[in-house]
Amino acid sequence: MNLNPLHTINNLVRFTEIGAVLIRNGFREFLEQIETRPSFLSKHTRLGKETSGTEHLNIWQRIRVTAEDLGPTFVKFAQVLSTRADVLPEPLIEELKRLRNQVRPVPWEKMRPLLERELKGTVEEIFAEFNTVPVAAGSIAQVYKARLHSGEFVAVKAQRPGLRKEMKSDLEIIGWFAHKMQQHIPELHPYDLPTVVKEAGESMMLELDFTTEARNTEYFTQTNPYPKEIFAPKVYASYTTARLLVLEWVDGAEPAKVTFPPEIRARLAAIGGRSIFNQIMISGFFHSDPHSGNLLITPEARLCLLDWGQAGQLTRHMRYFLADLFAAISTDDPEKVVRIVMANALTKRRVDPARLEKDVTVMLRKYAGKDKGKELGRIILDLLYVFGSHGIRLARDYAMLAKAVLAIEEVGETLDPSFDIQSISNPFLKELNVERWHPHTLARLLYWDWRSTVRHAREIPGTIMRLMRNLEEGEFSINFVHKGLDGLRTSIENGVNRLVLAIIIAAILLSSSLIVSRVSAADLDTFPYVLGKYGFVAAMLFGFWLLYEVIRAGGRKKP
Repeated sequence: MNLNPLHTINNLVRFTEIGAVLIRNGFREFLEQIETRPSFLSKHTRLGKETSGTEHLNIWQRIRVTAEDLGPTFVKFAQVLSTRADVLPEPLIEELKRLRNQVRPVPWEKMRPLLERELKGTVEEIFAEFNTVPVAAGSIAQVYKARLHSGEFVAVKAQRPGLRKEMKSDLEIIGWFAHKMQQHIPELHPYDLPTVVKEAGESMMLELDFTTEARNTEYFTQTNPYPKEIFAPKVYASYTTARLLVLEWVDGAEPAKVTFPPEIRARLAAIGGRSIFNQIMISGFFHSDPHSGNLLITPEARLCLLDWGQAGQLTRHMRYFLADLFAAISTDDPEKVVRIVMANALTKRRVDPARLEKDVTVMLRKYAGKDKGKELGRIILDLLYVFGSHGIRLARDYAMLAKAVLAIEEVGETLDPSFDIQSISNPFLKELNVERWHPHTLARLLYWDWRSTVRHAREIPGTIMRLMRNLEEGEFSINFVHKGLDGLRTSIENGVNRLVLAIIIAAILLSSSLIVSRVSAADLDTFPYVLGKYGFVAAMLFGFWLLYEVIRAGGRKKP
């Protein structure tokens, strides 16, 4: 994946801005390492010197500051990446978690046309009251408080105008950087960074569709076994579109600000933990980030889970894997951890089980003598990082799950210092194991395995006949997939781009020559002559730039 001016001229200005911010925050050496020209960026931005005052910060802090400087897309992208403990180091994860989603709100004059376009009517027609000052402004949307003509108060979540185009452009540039980093930084070779970035980008683009959040919210309401104690806001589906979400307005406070007696706070912490583990272990559908900002406690001492834009989904097999993994962690059995993970890994690289077991042992030793009931989320995150350092990829939902467990641990301890997540999780693990080994479940699995085997066996003769027929008719072909040719592909693309530019230069020269040759001496001030003259100037400038590129590329290849 290459960011060529001929391919992505619309991204060139933004690319230059991003490079300038990287240089300003002390990443000039990084740009040189991935063979991106800092001299070009600094020449075009006047920001080539590191003058932002970040010299005293470590590299992880500078990455966080850079994301904040680059705007909403990068802040949101960094927040999504903060769930990927399997591919990012712990200090960076901690810094990314500090990013806040609050950004400068878009003025009401720009937001009103979007609302009325989505509502298919004026604000006054739909709402009896509408507070035009947003109660929250995030990187994706702004939230307003309003009242319907029926008297119900609602939260109106409206997407920022022009966000999709801006986000798509930034994600293309981020993807280009990811490919460059994978290609030129040896330490990143064990990680499939381009795939991680692609998955994060797809997740962000999916979050731009508010109907997904509406469906997730309604699904939780339908499957929630504790509706009297924990709930999600009601969705007003008739007003909801891809860029507008209207929800029930919920009055409440963040967990750290409630003043209930200790016994009520302990009950709230327990119900929050039970709900999350019911979502993970029983339902398989869970809120991916139940941190304190997404939790409200009502005056009636009920928990409200907000922001269902991103939710994890676990299959039955994935939930069984988790049960085995938790059991191995609780018994400090690194060998069992390795066996379980190797059986569920998505990696195609060869992994050294002995070395992996050694690293898992060292990691688990960090928690020796500690109460694992208060460290479960952190242990899962640390394990994911160990797996990632060995090139083992697990489904992204596991990283989301680890973040969810860690978030609910933090909220639980805020409400109740004695909160023990393991004691909350144990009943659900037992219920999952009962379901897993129940004779009815085993019989059903055996039945479907038998049906699948019989079906495949019946297909074998037909498959062999098709193969033989293709061989007989000369239609048999083998497809090869070449890997490790990124450098060659880049060279070919650069060569083709230079050839295209040379053809354009030749065309300009020829056209200008024809125009000038047909203009008489008396018509030197006419438009055709001026056009031909400036054509020569443009061809000369493009020619000098092309010559410089060819000489520079040749010099770079010399040892």
